[in-house]
Amino acid sequence: MPLVYLNGTFVDAAHAAISPFDIGLLRGYAVFDLLRTVHGRPFLLAEHLQRLRSSAAELGLRVPIDDAEITAAIERLLEANGHEEATVRLVLTGGESPDGMSFDAETPTFLIMTHELHEPPAALYEQGGRLVLKRHVREMPKAKTTNYITMLRHRDETVSAGALDLLYHDGERVYEAASASVYFITGSTILAPEKDVLWGTIGSLVLEIAGAGYEVVHRDVTLAEALAADEVFLTSTTRGIVPIVALGEHVIGDGTPGPVVRELMAAYRQRVFGEDAS
Repeated sequence: MPLVYLNGTFVDAAHAAISPFDIGLLRGYAVFDLLRTVHGRPFLLAEHLQRLRSSAAELGLRVPIDDAEITAAIERLLEANGHEEATVRLVLTGGESPDGMSFDAETPTFLIMTHELHEPPAALYEQGGRLVLKRHVREMPKAKTTNYITMLRHRDETVSAGALDLLYHDGERVYEAASASVYFITGSTILAPEKDVLWGTIGSLVLEIAGAGYEVVHRDVTLAEALAADEVFLTSTTRGIVPIVALGEHVIGDGTPGPVVRELMAAYRQRVFGEDAS
């Protein structure tokens, strides 16, 4: 049975107990972050902890331990649970609520779990993926909350379409995927939706890499621009860079991963994993 960290204690997952009065359960008042290991070590840990604290602040929550303590807890879990490569999930709620409405920021619930990393099939990167267009704007886009209701509510639709994820839009602007950041390439320019989206840790790294050879523009991106893009790609912690070859029924480019995305995937693999791009 894997070990987890819960409120300052390491305990077998089977014996980890969260109060039925926890406001994260009763009202969904919680944030989380997810990172992965690379060669067994937490990747972009500082960036993920920065985002966790930023998400917490958006909800008036407080991470109860400092980054050094979190790092030590993650390292102990990784060693104890013996993953080849892992994902690390950090969950923070407002803690127990006496009335289902209020919480004490000084007594949150803080959970850290590790799981074996499950990577997408290689064919996804060779053939590209599809996104389902969905009208939706997240309520608190700057916070990585545990609210994935829209994504889960439309899970059957996504699977039936053979799609990887939803792409949120409001009829005029596009924002982000339900579980990833999305970027649009026109010529040698990469358009990055800027407002009302969650900061992507992997996305920021990829745009840094891309900046060496391409113009990166952070601004609103219209739905029309997204559909007219030469190439589209998403980024996420567990998937890295994934080419997107269709938005709904609209085919992007010639329906195959384009040259810019292929170049970025190779550069990303070289930077992160040390893989030879040749």
